[in-house]
Amino acid sequence: MSDLTKKDLARFSRRYMIASQACFNYETMQSPGAIFAIGPLLEKIYDDNPDVLKDKFKAHLQFYNTQTTFGSAILAATLAIEETRDPNCTETAIAIRTSLMGPFAGIGDALFGTLPRVILAAMSGYAAIEGDFVTGLLTCLLGGGLIFYLRWLLIKTGFYQGAKFISEKQSQLNNIRQTVSILGIMIVGALIASNIGVVTPIEITVGESIKPLQEVFDGILPNLIPVIIVAAVYFGLDLKKMNTVRMVWVIVFISLILSYLGILA
Repeated sequence: MSDLTKKDLARFSRRYMIASQACFNYETMQSPGAIFAIGPLLEKIYDDNPDVLKDKFKAHLQFYNTQTTFGSAILAATLAIEETRDPNCTETAIAIRTSLMGPFAGIGDALFGTLPRVILAAMSGYAAIEGDFVTGLLTCLLGGGLIFYLRWLLIKTGFYQGAKFISEKQSQLNNIRQTVSILGIMIVGALIASNIGVVTPIEITVGESIKPLQEVFDGILPNLIPVIIVAAVYFGLDLKKMNTVRMVWVIVFISLILSYLGILA
């Protein structure tokens, strides 16, 4: 029968949520936060041998870095392996942790890092622009609550199913990551088209015919100018000594000049 209970796993979840990045450093990355989370549970497993527990803590202080929400499943699987008290369980747990933290970082960053923020922020922001502040607030709250619930499911899956499950399901998780990535790109594209209202008032005169340049751009691609602006900002952020604050000032400066010259409106 398992020595660790759901109450113990809930305690691990709370501690990891609070401290996963709190002691981040460039030598062991997230290991101090991970030990803070699993420490009380290791103490419960090895309370009869303090010397062994000391060695366990040293072993788990090795390099560890992954996406924190998705990585909770890895640490839960680590606890399940440690609970066996096998002589080689720590070496096995560290090996599995090391092999999974890289792939899980890529999958977790997409599923729980970048895309939820983009999608939830886009939906909430659009609702706020339309004057529906309550819907925007509820969208963020419900989205955050869903992520916390999924974290708990990952912890239970990692602990009760063990490392075998999360290893075997890695290909399916990659498919989910790709699907969600496509959805995120669609959301960003819709956000560009609906919220960046930049047009050009320039008109082309050929004889007695006057042709608005904006119609030419729309014939090539609707919302072409907003797409070009977003692409310029995206690639501009990779320039040397460029950061988001400086980019905002560049956008303001260029916008004022182009608006004054009548090039953009």
